Amino acid sequence: MNKKIILILVLLLLFSMLLIDYSYLQEKEKKELLVFSSVNKYLEHTDNGKMCYVKGLFDMYSYLVSCYFPELYYETIVKFNNMTPLQLKAIFDKYLEEHPEEWHFPVAEIFHKAIADL
Repeated sequence: MNKKIILILVLLLLFSMLLIDYSYLQEKEKKELLVFSSVNKYLEHTDNGKMCYVKGLFDMYSYLVSCYFPELYYETIVKFNNMTPLQLKAIFDKYLEEHPEEWHFPVAEIFHKAIADL
């Protein structure tokens, strides 16, 4: 009887240790995905992560244009009306393919250049 209880407790302890390690890995992965310092780092991530990041960049780009360059805001909205995040990512990725010499620059700076070139 006592051996069964000890075995169950040991198994519960091992199981809880596995859960703790797994949750730590998930947190670490999420933190790495949220920070892109250069295009080289951006290129290392999955297509889904890139698409989400580009959508966030575009949202911030639109906001900054509306605040600091209101005369360009309407032009920006018309140019990108109904464009999906997948299309934005494709535009950005095409720009990156054509300009590999800029991969060491910050992603946001290069994104601005890619959008301005359209």
